[in-house]
Amino acid sequence: MKILYVYSSDKNRDVYCTLVRLGYTIVEYERRQENSQLQEEEIELLIQYIKNNGITHLMSTHLIYNVAVAAYRTDIKYVSIIWDAPYIKMYTLFGKLDNCWFSVFDKMDAERFRKAGLKHVLYQPLAVNPYDIHKWNLPRKLKDHYVNDICFVGSMYSDNAFDEELGEMPANMRAYFESIFAEAAFQWDGKNRIYGKTDPEIIKYLQMVVPDFKLENAFELEDRQVFEIVYLVRKLANIERICVLNMLAEYFNVTCHTYCDSGAEKLKNVRVLPPVVYGEATSMVFAGSKINLNISLKGIEGGTPKRVMDICGVGGFALTNYCEETAELLVEDKEIVMFKTPEELVEKADYYLRHEELRKRIARAGQKKVLENYTYDRQLRELLDWVEKEK
Repeated sequence: MKILYVYSSDKNRDVYCTLVRLGYTIVEYERRQENSQLQEEEIELLIQYIKNNGITHLMSTHLIYNVAVAAYRTDIKYVSIIWDAPYIKMYTLFGKLDNCWFSVFDKMDAERFRKAGLKHVLYQPLAVNPYDIHKWNLPRKLKDHYVNDICFVGSMYSDNAFDEELGEMPANMRAYFESIFAEAAFQWDGKNRIYGKTDPEIIKYLQMVVPDFKLENAFELEDRQVFEIVYLVRKLANIERICVLNMLAEYFNVTCHTYCDSGAEKLKNVRVLPPVVYGEATSMVFAGSKINLNISLKGIEGGTPKRVMDICGVGGFALTNYCEETAELLVEDKEIVMFKTPEELVEKADYYLRHEELRKRIARAGQKKVLENYTYDRQLRELLDWVEKEK
């Protein structure tokens, strides 16, 4: 097995470095690829590299169209680890190619992909790199000093397509969507209240009356499904994250690392700081915050986001919206703490800020569970063993 690892916009080298450490023969491809556009020149260059260097497998995080096609034309396997959900790029002919093998972290998504005709789908929780965590030695650097009381690292989704394209929609339509958001927002009980709320007639009406509305559907999904994922899920995340952070800031000291042009002006009494570079910098924030908040997109219906694994992996205390699958991976109130309503979130934030030893004990237990069970070493061995054995 000789693996060529290909990057798109992702700069995370954890997968590559882990495979090197595990003894796999793997090289990095020097040309970054466009994530979702076919580029025939790049495909041909990739094919020549494969042939000239005896490559037997291609690998990346997320599905890269150029890589899928190059693997297909050279009759080798392409292995892709999906870190995002809902990941609608899978609903294309590229996802259905016989030579494509996918690791998916959301059980519900995995089952949908199989039903949609994807040949090779493996459910795996997301992972952390324990070698970097030990190397960084965060306890020594932080010396039990906390920089933040409550911290959230992530996007506010203020540049969402709903606001950008549908700002001029008629009042009756705005009221309809606001009713959907009102029903779905701030309830984290595992039920999806977004999907199935639109129909083709609504899409057609919007296309007639809103000049800026350009629904692009290059996927094997109905227009209403693409609309709900691209327009409604992200707008709902924008509403929830801004409102939740503002609510918490009424009672506690709250910090948010986000893009300054991503809704930061709507955050009131929240200390807004720039994004942090993934790796040691984010880990310092997670380990240096008393409470790390996670508010998942409603489109992540079953999976445990990378943010949660990264928080727990470095010994941070994670306070996250409820997810049944997360409760299967980490013991609730012993290794992680979850909330289902805004009221419960405030109560638990207050409780764990006042109970430091219990908070630290839960954080240590969560870290132990993640470092023993959800590491790149374990994930990648299982993944590549499955790729080789599965026909």
